Amino acid sequence: MPEMKIKEWTAAYRAINEAEQKERIATLPGKSVEETVRAYFALGWMLRKFALEAEENPGLQEMRAKQYKDLFDKWERLAQRLKHAHQS
Repeated sequence: MPEMKIKEWTAAYRAINEAEQKERIATLPGKSVEETVRAYFALGWMLRKFALEAEENPGLQEMRAKQYKDLFDKWERLAQRLKHAHQS
């Protein structure tokens, strides 16, 4: 994949990503918070090799920084919701 440009890579995987997202959304209501968090981290470990390759591509660094900020914001909102839920 190193010879592919970002737009080409995105176009090639868009349909697969959308199908996987629909599957996750369909199965999410039946899973506990613990199961979904475990699945999230398992996916992260599986994709670690690709993430390390992305470090070598300067064009991906800005996208990665935005993704990390978005993820941080989502985890922070989840933590606040859980904190409020336990206080209730």
